[in-house]
Amino acid sequence: MGAISQKVIWQPMPGSQTRFLTCPVFEVLLAGTRGGGKTDALLMSFARHCGRGFGEHWRGALFRLTYPQLADVVAKSKRWFHDIFPGAKFNESNYRWTWPDGETLYFRYGATEDDYWNYHGHEYPWLGFEELTNWRDSSFFEAMQSTCRSSYPGMPRMVCATCNPYGVGHGWVKARYRIGEIPPETVIRDSQKPRVMIHSSIYDNVFLLKNDPDYLATLEAITDPNRRKAWLEGDWDIHVGSFLEGVWDAKRHVVEPFDIPGTWTVWKAMDWGYRAPYAVYWFAMDPDGCIYLWRELYGAGEKAGQGSMETAAEVARKVKAIDERDTKMGYSSRINLADPAIFSKIGTDRSIGQIFRDEGVRWQPAWNAKGSRINGAQEIIRLLAEDKLKVFTTCKHWLRTVPALPPDELNPEDVDTTAEDHAWDATRYGVMRRRRRPDEPIALEEKESDVVITDSGHSFMV
Repeated sequence: MGAISQKVIWQPMPGSQTRFLTCPVFEVLLAGTRGGGKTDALLMSFARHCGRGFGEHWRGALFRLTYPQLADVVAKSKRWFHDIFPGAKFNESNYRWTWPDGETLYFRYGATEDDYWNYHGHEYPWLGFEELTNWRDSSFFEAMQSTCRSSYPGMPRMVCATCNPYGVGHGWVKARYRIGEIPPETVIRDSQKPRVMIHSSIYDNVFLLKNDPDYLATLEAITDPNRRKAWLEGDWDIHVGSFLEGVWDAKRHVVEPFDIPGTWTVWKAMDWGYRAPYAVYWFAMDPDGCIYLWRELYGAGEKAGQGSMETAAEVARKVKAIDERDTKMGYSSRINLADPAIFSKIGTDRSIGQIFRDEGVRWQPAWNAKGSRINGAQEIIRLLAEDKLKVFTTCKHWLRTVPALPPDELNPEDVDTTAEDHAWDATRYGVMRRRRRPDEPIALEEKESDVVITDSGHSFMV
C-alpha cells in the first residue's frame, strides 16, 4: 500500500517564521520589516497547539490597539483556519474562533492599563499582540501578562508579539528587548520572565517576493527616510513622530568619549526623582561654544520609567564622590542647576536641596518659570540644528529616552511630560544657563547662594 499523501496548506518558511514558532522562550517578539510574514506566524503560534489534547483549556487572546485594526488579522485567520481546521467556526458577533475540541481564540483590543480590567481574572495560556509598537507604552502589555496562566497540567504558556520599528511605541519596545544593544535572539533574563526578539525580513518571504515582485519595489520607493528604514530594512535607529524628528541625527550628535580639557567650562544639572528616575548630567563647553553631555548619573529602576528609589542623601554622596575626583583632575564645576522644586520645605524639616547641601553638593535653582519649558525646548533644538550639542555614547539613558520623546498632544511645542522625560528636563536646565565665553568671569548673581522658595513658588537668593 502506498503512503497516504497529505496536502500541505501552510508551513513556516525557513528563517524567522520557523525560529519564531519553535522558540521555547516565554515571551517572543517577531520584529522587522514589512512583508516578512509576521501576522501569519502569530496566528500559527496559537493554531499549532490546537488538536493536541488540551481542548477547552487551550485559550488565547490576540490583541490590537483598536477594534478596527482587528479586521486585517481576522481576514488572514479566515484565509487559513477554514482550510486547515474544517470543523473550526468563527463567531462574527464575538470575534472568536472555536475548534471542535473546545480550543478558543479571541480577537480583542485594548489601549491602556485601565483596559486590562476587562480581562482581569481570565486565563489565557496564549497571548498575542499584533503591531506592538502601536501601543504608546507598555502598561497594557505588561498588565495582560498576569492573565497568561493555566491550571491545566502540562499546558504551554507563551506571550507572542509582532511589530516593525515604526510606531509611537518604538522607544519602549526597543528598550524592553534591548534592540541595538544585544544581538537578536539573545535571551534576556532579569527579574521579569525570559524574553527574546527574533528579526524578521521581507527577504525571508520567498512566496511574497515571487508572487508580488512589485511589493519590494513599493517599499524601496518610499521617500520618508524613517518609514523606509523601518519598513524595508527593519532599522530601529529611527525616531518617528518624536519631538526632535528632523533635527536629531545620531551620526552628528553622538560622539565617543574623550578627555575633557581642564580649561573648558564645566557644570552639571539635575532633575530629581525617587519613584521616577533622577537624572544628573555633566556638561562641558569648548572654546567654540559647543556643549558636550559627557557624564550621566541616572536612577533607573528595573522597569522603564521606574526610579531606583535611592534617597537624596545616597544620590548626593554619589555626586559628591564624582565631584571630588573631578576636582583632583582640575575641573571647576560652576552654576550647578536643579529643578527649583527641590528647595521647597513644605511639610518637611529639610528640603531635598538642603539634604544635598548637607552632603556637600550645592545646587542652584534652574529657570523653571512660565514659558521656560518651551524656551528650553527651543534652545535644545537650536543647539542641535547648529551642531552645538553633542552627547557621549556613555550617556545611555539619555540616548534611550530623549531622541524618542513624543510631542505633547495638547501642546506640540513641548515634549509629552507623561513620557520618561527626566534626562530631557535635566538637559533643559543645563542648556538654559546664561551662555558665556569660557574665559568670561562668573557673575555675582550666579555664585552659590542659599535659596528660599516662597509659598507662591517663586525663588529668591539670600
